[in-house]
Amino acid sequence: MNLTPLYIRLQHYDRLQVDQMTPVISDNEGANDNETNACTLLIALSHGIRLYIDKVAIELRQGSCILVAPAQHYTMESSNGEAQLARFVFETFEVEGMTLNPVAHPPLLCGYPYHLLFSGVKQVLGKEPWMRNRVCSSLSASEMIMMQGRLQLILGWMAQLDEQASRAQNEDKLKLIQHTLHYMEQHYDEELTVEQLANMAGMVRWQYSQQFKTLTGQKPTDYLTHLRIKHAKKLLCHSTEPLSTISRQVGFRDEYYFSRCFHKLTGSTPREYANIHVLTGQKTVIDSLGRKVHVPNDATRIVTDGKFTLGELLALGIAPIGAAISIMKDNVIYHDKLRNIHNIGYWADPDKIAQLQPELSLLSFFHPEQDLQKLDAIAPTVFLNNKFSLFERLSYIAKLFERNKAAEKWIARYEDKVRLVRRQLSDVYAAGETAAVYLKLGGKLYMMGHNGLAATLYESLGFRPSAKVLHLIEQGQAWIEIQQHQMKHYAGDRNFIVASRPDLQTAAHCQEIAAIAELTQGKLHYMDVTWNYDDPITRGRLLEVLPYMFKKKTI
Repeated sequence: MNLTPLYIRLQHYDRLQVDQMTPVISDNEGANDNETNACTLLIALSHGIRLYIDKVAIELRQGSCILVAPAQHYTMESSNGEAQLARFVFETFEVEGMTLNPVAHPPLLCGYPYHLLFSGVKQVLGKEPWMRNRVCSSLSASEMIMMQGRLQLILGWMAQLDEQASRAQNEDKLKLIQHTLHYMEQHYDEELTVEQLANMAGMVRWQYSQQFKTLTGQKPTDYLTHLRIKHAKKLLCHSTEPLSTISRQVGFRDEYYFSRCFHKLTGSTPREYANIHVLTGQKTVIDSLGRKVHVPNDATRIVTDGKFTLGELLALGIAPIGAAISIMKDNVIYHDKLRNIHNIGYWADPDKIAQLQPELSLLSFFHPEQDLQKLDAIAPTVFLNNKFSLFERLSYIAKLFERNKAAEKWIARYEDKVRLVRRQLSDVYAAGETAAVYLKLGGKLYMMGHNGLAATLYESLGFRPSAKVLHLIEQGQAWIEIQQHQMKHYAGDRNFIVASRPDLQTAAHCQEIAAIAELTQGKLHYMDVTWNYDDPITRGRLLEVLPYMFKKKTI
């Protein structure tokens, strides 16, 4: 993507201290007509920041840069009292000869975080004393020029991220890095150096280290240390060898250095770790009900209730022995993966669970009438918060089963797919369009909040909920039943009718649906109910078919 034909005019710069829920209204609200195309770039200078754009939550990490469109509104909150953001407010113009034509924003994704290297961002933003708690109106001409140049540089880096996603050369480099990762997995017990690994990848050391960190989030030496400690944990739990032998078996030549590294990464000495895990063979987690649950380290016989956990488990390569699939089995896109999973009913039926003799139960719904003692007597039972977003659910489950790398890999692939799809559809819809999702089940009609297909539209594709749907989301309702004459009150710029295949045949003849179709010409889409799930498998496949969906009425 090329930003060269664009002119960026900086209006405002400041730094925000985020210590509580801080409402911030988009700078164009209430502005004059010639200022309405001002957009905002927010840069996270700290961890622990949650940004809400039109009520949709986005987690920011240190170095995250996110572009907010002129029509969007945002608030921020922080779990860290010292959290800071840098904020640029600017206008964008397209240069045609001697004419500047205003455009809404640079050709970057709005409402989606670009994760830049914080060290680079920090260096670009600078440390000059005059930058602290200052706005553009109080800067000298030279200072304004300097900050405008820095803004342009950061926008250029964001554009480079988009370009890298589609470069085959980059993919080849990542494959070479992955080859060295596989080599490290097989030879972690040998003496390995960064130079040796870089030579295997055909790169110089600095380039290899940079690419390696891009792929794994760690330096090669740190990754190797974590790998060796992971294998040391297994040996400590299942071996009676002395520490000196175990340290050599995992690649450490110095027992004392091994002990220091182990303590640094685990908080325990190797002997303390062995004493705890050999005796118990389990770990303790706090579930969403606030209960301490002792979870077996190597549980393989797992049961789950389904909607917010089953697709996540399967995406992480974990096949449960039982799940509540009475409704799901014919209504999910991945029904072929459910053949060997026993049905435990519509919810978690303790009697059916007991028959499977599980080692662990992972549930996302708690009903007051459920007998927790009965469930716990069958197997340790962990309740997951069903209000979690997809990424939060996936990360929680990955941590529970020590599949963190698999979760990070899926998230990275998904984010790449999102960028690609939004590029493909950039001429079909504009970020910030409102959208509404209606679910038709037989003679009943439901309005979806932030749930199912709607979650993908609002979180990943840049759509905003319509005003009435936004109110529904703010009330914490996943969906409500409505009457057909109420449909128009919830309609957005683009509307989606989700129904079973038989219901899709009759939906188009509904008078109210026909009225919405006429009101939003070419922006009404009919979709099979199998797409109305918010799990990793459904979301991943949905991104593959979305470009086709926008070109025809039904999918």
